[in-house]
Amino acid sequence: MAGNFMEEALRRCVRHNPEGIFLIYGDQRVTWRELDQRASRLASALAGLGVGPGDRVILMFHNCPAFFESNYAVQKLGAIPVPMNYRFTAREIAYQTNHCQAKAFVFERLWQDAVAGARAQMPTVQHYVGRDTPEFAGAHEYETLITRSAPAFPVGPANLEDTCVLCYTGGTTGLPKGVMLTYGNHVRMVQSIVRTVVGALGGFQVTPDLEAMLRQHLPGPAVGAAKSAPVRYLLGRRWLQRGIISLADRMIGSALAVRLGSRRPIKAMMPSFPMFHDAAYQLAVLAPLLGNMTLVMPRSVSFEPEAVLKLVEQERPMLLGNVPTAWRMLVDYPDVARFDRSSVVACATGAGVCPAALKRKIFEAFPGVVIADGFGQTEMTPVTSFRFDFSPASLKDHCVGKPVVETRIVDEQGRDVPSGEIGEIIYRSGSVMKGYFNEPDKTAEAVRAGWLYSGDLGYFDADGDLRVVERKKECISSGGEKIFPHEVEEILLEHPGIAQVCVIGVPDEKWGQSVRAVVVPKAGVALTAEAVSEHCEGRIAGYKKPRSVVIAKELPISPVGKIQRREVKETYGAAVPPAAASG
Repeated sequence: MAGNFMEEALRRCVRHNPEGIFLIYGDQRVTWRELDQRASRLASALAGLGVGPGDRVILMFHNCPAFFESNYAVQKLGAIPVPMNYRFTAREIAYQTNHCQAKAFVFERLWQDAVAGARAQMPTVQHYVGRDTPEFAGAHEYETLITRSAPAFPVGPANLEDTCVLCYTGGTTGLPKGVMLTYGNHVRMVQSIVRTVVGALGGFQVTPDLEAMLRQHLPGPAVGAAKSAPVRYLLGRRWLQRGIISLADRMIGSALAVRLGSRRPIKAMMPSFPMFHDAAYQLAVLAPLLGNMTLVMPRSVSFEPEAVLKLVEQERPMLLGNVPTAWRMLVDYPDVARFDRSSVVACATGAGVCPAALKRKIFEAFPGVVIADGFGQTEMTPVTSFRFDFSPASLKDHCVGKPVVETRIVDEQGRDVPSGEIGEIIYRSGSVMKGYFNEPDKTAEAVRAGWLYSGDLGYFDADGDLRVVERKKECISSGGEKIFPHEVEEILLEHPGIAQVCVIGVPDEKWGQSVRAVVVPKAGVALTAEAVSEHCEGRIAGYKKPRSVVIAKELPISPVGKIQRREVKETYGAAVPPAAASG
């Protein structure tokens, strides 16, 4: 039998932890045994429909058990899952489906109208599998396929360097591209993080806040040992670090890791990360690989702060992760203190730079936690740098910590720039994508001599930390000056009446481009363009201040909480007089 990475990982979990809880979905609990059985039966059914090694299969689900069942079913056959953004319109659904030449399309009732609208434009799809979609003519019923199929199926080849998933980028600078990520990309991403964390152990400091948090979860002697000079000396020895890294490399994906992980699984809850985004999808690979994770997911498709806090109180996760937009909604929720948040040890943030001001609010809402800030992009599987903050005293703006992969800052000619100077961030690592699906020219443009050109601008500060400034294509050039929208947005978000803001460059006869702020007021606030402009006085240089302001009812937001700057530009980017723009 050919090797199959995911089938072998799932079988290890079933063999060594069959009744362990893989997923908590509202009040539903899914064990490893149940998950594997249902995925195997669905794999059998899909094989009967002609799905086999290398075929692409669209998955269109919100974060729910069916997403994982169908994902693993596809991978067991050696086929490639292609998660679909469930907020796409019929046109966007058709584009992605045709681009990846999908053979089958598996979806749930919530999205059947959009799928039906795209159906006539998707000639490569031979079979539709719908969960609770009786109105969708010709679709195979998801639950019927599972109940009527045996768990035996033809295991397809899927080894370390085979494509694990085809994740489509958000298309912020053009049409979405299909990023081919291998199983090996995900394994090496974990190894890179382990190497970086272990390498930093010698300089690890136990702050008072961290000590208080540790004493809630560890015996007193263990906390005392972590603070002791001899232990810190040992942890800084290279020979010990090499030994820890070597052991970790052998443990990842081993039966021993599953057995140890089953004794004390880590509950992880990431309610604002959709599974079609690799920031969340990586959990679908890492959970069976590491064997020590229980994923906690709300039933709601949308992010609801009260529902999230109730679930935190009920299920008591150790890790709570959110995109910055969702963190802002959570910490600003008026009744946050009413809920028990004491189980949360680590607050993770990602899919965008989290401002220091927002991190301070997270520390206030979740006292004693560690804030883990991951940064990267889909093409890097996706983490490229990591930062841990143990108290508000350590916070730095625009800082995403130490790189976990080989990282350089280069100029337009690809030459390294001095420390402190802004340039494009480029990466080299075993976690660099396999390529863009069916787009060799775009792959060659992005990956040159083994280095992935990220499109992000940043610099290394005096501590060797990576500071992210802006997307290269979003920088505004006005009168010869470079203006970074993110910097202006952070100033504007300090205004007590502003809920959301997007800063864009618009054509200007005199300056080439000028700064425009598109702002959404908080509920009940009568915000004026003049008040927005006055707020900037004395806070940023004059050339960075918005020359025009648009008061909008809402801004387009991606499913991972990012404001869609390209759509804002399309709507509000015309060179109109400032008076008209302020209306």
